[in-house]
Amino acid sequence: MLQYSRCKSVGVQKQGEDRRVVGGVLEDELYAMQCEIAVHWPTRTIESVQARMKRFTTARCLLAESVFQRAEGWQIKPELDGKIKSELGRHGCRHMAILMIDCCRTLVRAELARELRAALEQDPGLDKKSFVEDFLERNADLRGCLQV
Repeated sequence: MLQYSRCKSVGVQKQGEDRRVVGGVLEDELYAMQCEIAVHWPTRTIESVQARMKRFTTARCLLAESVFQRAEGWQIKPELDGKIKSELGRHGCRHMAILMIDCCRTLVRAELARELRAALEQDPGLDKKSFVEDFLERNADLRGCLQV
């Protein structure tokens, strides 16, 4: 019987008040790669990107290790998905591009969760729906990043 397995994992670290580091890993029978993105959170600006290909199918995939550094200075906002796919994925590895998009979306979700947890500690009876609506109002440019 033919079997296929893919594992993808993304984690977020808070490093001080203004810095977040997001790490992503994708592994299956064909691909194995890692992506680490450092982000200045108040401005949502990508400070550094490290892409590492461990197992890949084409020589172009290896270009991801250098091509993805072009994202330094980009801001996390809804149009970033398309920019990553067109400017990085097409010139490097499309699988790494999807992993990077997942990392950016996970960061936004993690920050929403972090703020919600802090607000619930202050007010355990907080209306979560209102909190999320307020978060999206304060961060309207991130609304598209939270969509699946």
